[in-house]
Amino acid sequence: MSVMRRLRAETRGWHDALEATPFSLALGNRTLPLDRYVGQLTAYRIILSTLETRLATTADATVAAVWHPDLTKMPLLDRDLAYFSQRPAGEFLAETVGVAERIAMAVDHREPAALLGFLYVFEGSTLGALELTQHVRAAFQLPDDHGLAYYTSGDRTRWAGFSARMDAALTHDPRQEDVLAAATTAYRWIADVLDTLSPRVPAGEHTSL
Repeated sequence: MSVMRRLRAETRGWHDALEATPFSLALGNRTLPLDRYVGQLTAYRIILSTLETRLATTADATVAAVWHPDLTKMPLLDRDLAYFSQRPAGEFLAETVGVAERIAMAVDHREPAALLGFLYVFEGSTLGALELTQHVRAAFQLPDDHGLAYYTSGDRTRWAGFSARMDAALTHDPRQEDVLAAATTAYRWIADVLDTLSPRVPAGEHTSL
């Protein structure tokens, strides 16, 4: 079985669990506080800064065969966070940043092939984010898609190219196992981030621009 088919099949439970978190449910029903949305972008920036740097600089031939500059998300997150830079940070943000920094440190110490498992999860998340874009835009009254660069970055053509490169590069079972284990870890880490961001205010109360 190809590595992409295995990833979809063997991480499906984690994917579904993330969609059922209080954070995801609040985002989908437009009751998520704005500062928690910004907190997610902040956490992802911390993690992806390390992940993308490692992916772009490693000498590992398998990683180099998969990674492509068009997968970079850092400029998109920087654009979004610049737009929200004048918004007050929530008191929970320090905890969220702490979780993200620990994750980034762990990513930095992983074997090169494991990086592709993390990349699979984050690249796939942008496809899922496309379905939530209308809710984010409406909930926070975002004009002209400001603050939505990351959430609108999903691209099925890019995903198809990424998938093809993954399958071509990861035909060796031991390396597939490394990638699968890393993807599961990435889902668990994202769950930790979303837990720190879970809304603890009455439904319906949220900040908008």
